[in-house]
Amino acid sequence: MIARNAKRLERLTSDILDVSRIESNALKLNVEVIDLNEKIRIVVNDEISAIPQGKELEIIFDQRESAPLFVRGDKSRLFEVLSNLIGNAIKFTDSGGTITVTAEKSVAKKEAIVSIKDTGKGIDMEILPRLFTKFASKSDKGTGLGLYLSKGIIQAHGGKMWGENNKDGKGATFRFTLPLRN
Repeated sequence: MIARNAKRLERLTSDILDVSRIESNALKLNVEVIDLNEKIRIVVNDEISAIPQGKELEIIFDQRESAPLFVRGDKSRLFEVLSNLIGNAIKFTDSGGTITVTAEKSVAKKEAIVSIKDTGKGIDMEILPRLFTKFASKSDKGTGLGLYLSKGIIQAHGGKMWGENNKDGKGATFRFTLPLRN
């Protein structure tokens, strides 16, 4: 119990420091060329193993590009973003639901577009206008910093992030872009 609480406090401290770095434009990235498809595959496999016991969910990586999808990015920070978005989808999707992750190339804009679509509860209308702000959450778990930090990380990479409820009324989709490697 002590170890679990110590890790939770360490994570909170790290998140608060990252908030300060984002707000002061001092977030450091260890940028290298990475295959985004491979990074997504690793995170999806990690998140599948983290699904709470008894919660039956299907997580699908619908790889749209057969070739590697190279971007310039910080592996650990992109892991953090993907893990947060998929983790949120798991948290807000009931048993029997599906989470679909896609990555595709937008040649016209020279960027990769990643989508995480779930069949969960969707984004609460009260939260929607302040979705990517600090402490925006109606969940009793977490700090409400994950989406704020994720968007800041993506913006530090030169990308954009947004989220919306699905048109069919079932769940939400979060998307982000990253510039393709030059």
